[in-house]
Amino acid sequence: MTITCPHCGLSGQLDDSKRPAGATSINCPRCKQSFPLPPLESVALPTAPPTPEAASLRPCPSCGGIIEGSGGLCNACEAARSRQPGQGNGINTLPPPLPATEERNSGVCTVCKGHFAQSEMVRFGNKLVCASCKPTYVQMLAMGMGTIGDLRYAGFWIRFGAKCIDGLILWVVNFATTMATTFLIASNNSPQMAIVAGIMNVCIQIGIGIGYNIYFLSGKYQATPGKLACGLKVVTADGDKISAGRAVGRYFAEMLSGMILLIGYIMAAFDDEKRTLHDRICNTRVVFK
Repeated sequence: MTITCPHCGLSGQLDDSKRPAGATSINCPRCKQSFPLPPLESVALPTAPPTPEAASLRPCPSCGGIIEGSGGLCNACEAARSRQPGQGNGINTLPPPLPATEERNSGVCTVCKGHFAQSEMVRFGNKLVCASCKPTYVQMLAMGMGTIGDLRYAGFWIRFGAKCIDGLILWVVNFATTMATTFLIASNNSPQMAIVAGIMNVCIQIGIGIGYNIYFLSGKYQATPGKLACGLKVVTADGDKISAGRAVGRYFAEMLSGMILLIGYIMAAFDDEKRTLHDRICNTRVVFK
């Protein structure tokens, strides 16, 4: 059957044969809100009276999984709560920031987007899921929704085309500013003024490049005009919008990709996630919208 979350509108197919016995509600994997499941569409047949074990099954109020016995939460949620003391009543609260020494060994949960140590997460293929979200993700897989939110990475050639468009736009703008600066200083034949003009042009071009990346990459577009024309956008590793600081860092990291004989750009043709050197440095991805 097809079920739709009344809170955020997410839809998916739920196989009746994989629906847990006694489950009356489910947690939306996107907005985490609980909503009731529709009744099974089947012809009523005489059934045996429920056994005491079956009568004690009920959905977990936190993750939507099945509770066996008289506990308040399912086993997975109880385990997650025991690992997070003092974090409030909800078991989905994020843990405190990891120490810097453990940051490189941390991962992002596919479902809740929280940061956890990889040793405390479960791997499903190339996805990492925290313990508290594991039942939710298993439900997503059973409903055929496990690939929701997957990123479609842009390949080398379409990124090359987008870069050409951006390069042409920036060349026109930089050429206009260079000519304006040159005309303002042309009346002065001093060599010192020529040096000042050169420094001014470099600073202006860098400022234009920084503003270009901040406005387009960290704004509502999430893409420069060239990437917009090619249907691409720049996101973080978990698909979120990048910050202004990361957009600036990516601009300067891109200079490094060009300085090493363009090898930083060519890396995108051989990387599984189509990452260039500056994507690796700033942990960004270029994906299709």
